[in-house]
Formats: sequence, structure tokens, C-alpha cells
Amino acid sequence: MGYLPSRTVKVNLQPGGLPIAEHLGEGLSVIFPAYDEEENVSFMVDTVMEVLRGLGVPGEVIVVDDGSSDDTAAVTREICGRDPRVKLVSHSSNLGIGRAVWSGIRASTMPWIFYTDCDGQFDLRELSMLWDLRHGADVVSGFRRNRQDPLMRLLYSFAYNSLAYLLFWGGFRDVDASFKLFRRDIFGSFDVRSNSSVADLELLLLPRKLGMRVVQVPVSHFPRRAGTVSCESFRNGLFAWVRIGPIVEMFVQLLKLRARVWRGDVRKKD
Repeated sequence: MGYLPSRTVKVNLQPGGLPIAEHLGEGLSVIFPAYDEEENVSFMVDTVMEVLRGLGVPGEVIVVDDGSSDDTAAVTREICGRDPRVKLVSHSSNLGIGRAVWSGIRASTMPWIFYTDCDGQFDLRELSMLWDLRHGADVVSGFRRNRQDPLMRLLYSFAYNSLAYLLFWGGFRDVDASFKLFRRDIFGSFDVRSNSSVADLELLLLPRKLGMRVVQVPVSHFPRRAGTVSCESFRNGLFAWVRIGPIVEMFVQLLKLRARVWRGDVRKKD
């Protein structure tokens, strides 16, 4: 994708650019892209470790600090010192959710990859529901059955999902929901090029274009546990004002993805 994080874990890469899987059977890499999430990261790591114990599979947790201005990296580094299964990947500046997810994917070493936001709005225990569906799918994606966000955010999301539906002739529900499980080897076939939340659409659309099995299931959704939303400039109850810059960026990247698909440019570049 043309960028390098400032600090990352060292892994052995295979020809496709992904690390060689350390576990050839079952195993799960959990990715938390995080921007100014110092209040949430410990809770998220502790909770998902409980989930991994319940699943009874080898696991690792990769926190991608996307240029945070708070102590997200420091908190994660302290957790890493206590638990070697936790890894920190750091960007020197805020590169966006898409690049943070891709950095986490590149640092992963397990046969399965799960990614969700680090804000506590999803019930991580429902990862087990996605896990149970893994043998019949290459991608299992949650869609929010009752989204718990301010009214304005819901309106923005409705407009974005409607535009995505028109541009790509439907096919998915809630394309910007960040609760996804992937078979790791699919990332040898395509890569994520958007740095905004359009990456969530790429992670559904491109596998489907390549003939992979994509399954969607309803999941629970809750208000943000702590902290603030990076794309919002103001929030008060039902009202939240999203900054214009990120909206324009998403729109431009959505059109670029449409053009990319029209060209048939869906496979990974060498």
C-alpha cells in the first residue's frame, strides 16, 4: 500500500507479502486498530483473551496504534510486557482505519483473522458465533441489528450504505460494520487500498468478486464505552457532527473503489 509503520513486530514473510503462519491448524489473530483508545485498550484485550480461552484455540492480539496522541501505545506496551501473546504495531502518524487494519493483517501469524474497533461497541463474546460459521465461509461479517449511535451518525451511515448499494448493486448489509472474521490465506489474493472506512466495504466486496464465500450475521451493538470518535467534531446526546474532511475522503475513495472494480483491478498487485 506504499507505506511503512514506524515500528512493528518482526515476522517471516511468504512470497505474497504475508507472514508464514505459525499454526497450520486452528488459531486466531485478533486485530484492534486503535486511535486515542487509552481508556479502552486494556478492557478490549482482557475481554478478547477470555473469549479466546473459551474457544480453546491458540491466539494472539495485535493492537495497531494509528498515530495516537494519547497513551494508547504506552498502555499496550505495558500489556505486552505481561503477556507475550499481545503485540503492538505503531504508526508514526494517523494513516487511517484501512491502513491500520492492513498493518495488523500483515503482522498476523494465525490461520484465521478477526478484526473489530477498539471502542467497545461490539460484544466480543459474539466472536464465538462467527467462529462457529468459519468452515462454511471465507469471510464472516457482522451487521448491527440495532445500532447504538447518535441520530446524525445513523443518518450519515444510512446515506453511505445507500450510496454503496447503488454503486455496487447491493449485496451487503451495513457495509461499514467492523466485526469481521477472515480465513487468513484469502489475503494472498487481494489487498486493501483504502485508508478510510471504505476498507470495510473492500473486505466484503473484493472477496466476493474473487468467488470467495462471504456470510453476514446479525450482531449486537452498544454505545461507545469510553473516549471520543476521531471523525466527530462535536457530540451531545442524539446529535453528533462529523467533520467534512473525512466524509469527502470516504466519498472519493468509494468512487476510486468503483473505478477499480470496473477495471477488474481486484487482485493483489505484485
